[in-house]
Amino acid sequence: MGSMDTVRHHRRHGRLTSRVIGKAIPHIVLVLLCCVAVAPFLWMVMASFKGYKELVSSGRFFPEVWTLRNYQQITGRVNFAVAFRNSVISAASVTMVTLLTSAALGYVFAKYQFWGKEQLFLLLLGTMMVPFAIVLVPLYLVVGDMGLIDSLGGIIVTGFWSTFGVFMMRQFMESIPSELLDASRIDGASEPRIFFTIIIPMATSPMAALAIFSFMGNWDSFLWPLVVLNSESNKTLPLVLSGLRNLYLTRYEMWAAGSMLSVVPVMTVYAFASKFFIRGLAMTGLKA
Repeated sequence: MGSMDTVRHHRRHGRLTSRVIGKAIPHIVLVLLCCVAVAPFLWMVMASFKGYKELVSSGRFFPEVWTLRNYQQITGRVNFAVAFRNSVISAASVTMVTLLTSAALGYVFAKYQFWGKEQLFLLLLGTMMVPFAIVLVPLYLVVGDMGLIDSLGGIIVTGFWSTFGVFMMRQFMESIPSELLDASRIDGASEPRIFFTIIIPMATSPMAALAIFSFMGNWDSFLWPLVVLNSESNKTLPLVLSGLRNLYLTRYEMWAAGSMLSVVPVMTVYAFASKFFIRGLAMTGLKA
């Protein structure tokens, strides 16, 4: 009996050990992958507070002498304040209008029935497969005809709708019970009232997720503003920061500081909306 109990004990211990190892390995892999992903960002943060000589000669991760000189030089020499304002105006305007148009079109495609709806929706999704370089010249000509070249309006009006946003909002709004909307119509509610008092409040989480996608996309936009904007007073932050390559050819600490200045606003927005972002993705499910 004693030998049998010993065997059972060893078997239970072996199964427990295997279970612990099986759970530990994925966590270890995830931690390593997170370290690999975060390490360049942390290096950029530390480099932005180092002087040039220390950055190129010292192998230490943390700065020996912390300095804000890099940030002071950038904000004082490359028209940073104006570029930051232009980026905020552009990204905020596009994000707000995109939320409205995406929610409205998503609602129409999800809850209205009309001839050719599915075909039109597939055609709309097909535009996501078209590379931006193909529509760059026609889009430039249209914006030129509108008189918006070298104007913030030229990069704002072209971002007033998002195919991905329409798809995302449609996926969520299909889960809203149609009986709820029919009951509102029976009570005498108009379509705009249903949209703004029922649909929009229920869609706050997916709209928050879409807002982050839209804000990040427009904040980091480089190619289209580069084509449309010419004067220094209208350039956005990515264009101004790209000039650091010419202004500070090998000054990597300046590049790091400039990158931090462009990343912090996006990180701030995500920090405040991360809960809604995750919940929004879960609610839309991005399911077919």
